Amino acid sequence: MAESMELPSRLAILPFRNKVLLPGAIVRIRCTSRAEFGCSVKLVEQELWQREEKGLIGVLPVRDSEAAAVGSLLAPGMGSDSGERGLKVPSEVVGDSQKQDTKNQQELIQWHNRGVAARALHLSRGVEKPSGRVTYIVVLEGLCRFNVQELSARGTYHVARISRLDMTKAELEQAEQDPDLILLSRQFKATAMELISVLEQKQKTVGRTKVLLETVPVHRLADIFVASFEISFEEQLSMLDSVDLKVRLSKATELVDRHLQSIRVAEKITQKVEGQLSKSQKEFLLRQQMRAIKEELGDNDDDEDDVAALERKMQSAGMPPNIWKHAQRN
Repeated sequence: MAESMELPSRLAILPFRNKVLLPGAIVRIRCTSRAEFGCSVKLVEQELWQREEKGLIGVLPVRDSEAAAVGSLLAPGMGSDSGERGLKVPSEVVGDSQKQDTKNQQELIQWHNRGVAARALHLSRGVEKPSGRVTYIVVLEGLCRFNVQELSARGTYHVARISRLDMTKAELEQAEQDPDLILLSRQFKATAMELISVLEQKQKTVGRTKVLLETVPVHRLADIFVASFEISFEEQLSMLDSVDLKVRLSKATELVDRHLQSIRVAEKITQKVEGQLSKSQKEFLLRQQMRAIKEELGDNDDDEDDVAALERKMQSAGMPPNIWKHAQRN
């Protein structure tokens, strides 16, 4: 369990560009020797591959160049608990594989100063042809939040001195006795259960997901559910910064409910469209049935009926006599 796991004082840092890895979430990353401001092959080899299942790294959100130009005004520790936090790293400390990119940008790199410790669930190594470049496929699982105290370069990647943010097991057990937290937990579970029920009806799946609501701690459920949604980078950062369990559950409940409402709106639109199509199809079938009945009865005056109907429409529209005569000749 992440709550009982001890973090080292320093972690190798994997920059996650415009994305956030939350505790409990799983992500697949491709690392090459030509990665631009991303996963370093050296990082994977030294911190994960050589240590097999014992390796831990830190995943730290980083903005792209346009966002960094705006966000570089932020200093470490600025902002509220749920707001933006940034670390400014001069381009000189960037590794060799990233120097060309930062030289072109000529600007400060914007790192978030909160991240998530992660372990590798799967590692695979390959060689690209014909270049011969080494490539790694890494599947990471987020474990717990941390705060960056100091960031420094180690060859082609970075290492951070960190401090743990998430509660320990003993702290969690004490916090779970809080009546307000109990109420927020129930609200979150109720909203999550409603979303699962809607999704299961839509996808016709067996109710295995509901078991999670009873077996996984609610503070981890909040991260897992939110990680499965398509939300903005700012919202992801806000969730990452929600160290306080009450704040985290409130935000998670809001995001789950918003996702639920969007599904319901989409279903209403789909039902409306399907209803209109069904009505048109019924009218078409009815016309075909009427035509078949008339043919059986020897009453094939469909064309005359159509012409008569057209005449009535033209006359009622007040068509001038000369044009009406021309129309009759045709």
